[in-house]
Amino acid sequence: MAHTPSRRPPKPARALPCGQKGQCNGKPPAHAPRRHRLSTFFMRGAFRMRFSYASGSRLSSPAQHCGTYTEEPACSAFPPAGFTCLRGLPGSPARGEIPAMTQPRSDPLPSAPPLQVPTFDFMRVEWRFLLFGVAMAFCSSLGQTFFISLFSSEIRSELGLSHGAFGTYYAIATTASAVTLLWLGKLADTMRVERLAFLVICCLCAAAMMFSQVNSVIALIGGLYLLRLFGQGMTTHTYTTAMARRYVAARGRALSLAQLGMNAAESIGPASVVALLSILDWRLLWMILPFLPLVGLLPFLRTLTQRTRYQDGGGLEGVRAAAAAAGIDDKADADIITIDSVNHWRRRAVLRDSRFWLGLVGLTMIPGFTVTGMLFHQIYLAELAGVSLASWAAMYVVYAACAVIGTLVAGQLVDRFTGRRVAAHMMLPITLACAALWLVEGQAGVFLFFVFFGFASGMPYSAVSATLAEMYGTRYLGEVKAIFLPLGVFSSALSPMVMGMLIDMGYGMGVLMGLNIALALLAQAGGAMMLGKPPRLAIS
Repeated sequence: MAHTPSRRPPKPARALPCGQKGQCNGKPPAHAPRRHRLSTFFMRGAFRMRFSYASGSRLSSPAQHCGTYTEEPACSAFPPAGFTCLRGLPGSPARGEIPAMTQPRSDPLPSAPPLQVPTFDFMRVEWRFLLFGVAMAFCSSLGQTFFISLFSSEIRSELGLSHGAFGTYYAIATTASAVTLLWLGKLADTMRVERLAFLVICCLCAAAMMFSQVNSVIALIGGLYLLRLFGQGMTTHTYTTAMARRYVAARGRALSLAQLGMNAAESIGPASVVALLSILDWRLLWMILPFLPLVGLLPFLRTLTQRTRYQDGGGLEGVRAAAAAAGIDDKADADIITIDSVNHWRRRAVLRDSRFWLGLVGLTMIPGFTVTGMLFHQIYLAELAGVSLASWAAMYVVYAACAVIGTLVAGQLVDRFTGRRVAAHMMLPITLACAALWLVEGQAGVFLFFVFFGFASGMPYSAVSATLAEMYGTRYLGEVKAIFLPLGVFSSALSPMVMGMLIDMGYGMGVLMGLNIALALLAQAGGAMMLGKPPRLAIS
């Protein structure tokens, strides 16, 4: 019998531990040359490091897909705890889209979100959408009181109106626009941000053109109504709602940076208009002004509103996609719906929430009441403080600088401690401003007053806007935010009358400042007690 040499059994392939770079649980394919395999290994690893940091994408875990590496766009630049990627499910976002956020939850009070990225890196990556917010805030000045009042003398002289008559017509137009916004603000919950911004800017420019042709009281009221509705109202409403939806970890900073557009308009607008009125007719100027947003903003809306890496909120599209993936009808008649563990409130549910009435109403109305009333009666306050009107007016440089600083600081605080924790203490600058003007005599008291008054003007804005998104979700944020403009209008219209009556009755600095301090402390106490509480409404 022939001897057949025995063959040694092949050595089993050494299995690499799963998670190590390379092939797992089996030897590499026999047809792949070793040199090509090694080069591919190192190139893939280098590409993985560059791609993940440059574009916010991630690699699927080797523990889940052993032996196969798959490159996928990230669901979020900063996925919060419990985040679930919705890609591949029915109604999910397209490839590269960021689905709906899951933090902060509506209830209970969320933990402080970490500052995921330095502010300068955030601005470098998100400059397009931030520039969109700044531009929209700047364009909203066409419907702001400080801008329209610059043409008060020319309008009154042409139409033969007194100061009181012009103020009355202005109040009627402002009130009507605030009521209209309760309905029109819902468009932010149904239209994409670039389409809504295009519509609002076009309407604002048309309103400015119409305002240049006013020749009667009816036309004046109609022009003021449209300017206030699409200027102060919808323009501000559009960009604040979009930013609150698209950002979570950097929501406060995004809102505060966009507010710099309004600070810029307040700084350069009055001086520019006064200079132009010396060489141009006011009607011609109102015909020229609309070309600024038409040429400088409208052609770039699509580019400025693109999704970018640090937008860790879902936006309107992401929330809708998450609802569709979960089989939830977000257009149903329910008061509160839950999408990805986040409660989204309708307006009627917010109006039944005790936290709204006892906490948010005061935080919304008191800043407008105090700031408007003191600016309206500032000449009388300067006399009571014992300073000249020139010295008082010179302090507005300090006021403007502190308003900018307060806005930026409030954004940082919101991102570090959440909006609810910060908003509850936003009345402190008002209290300190009134106390300084009341208790500190002379120029030093006026200086301290304008320092804290600037903080009081800039800080509550970002905190309250972020708080609404945290407490009531973002799906119906448009109709929820639309509640607050009538409140601000009512408080700003009430304060000149109330303070004027007190002045006519002979009361001095102590009563005026004491009233504002008491209201600020009351609002702060209500915010501190109510904003951290869970809702009492049953969530279905």
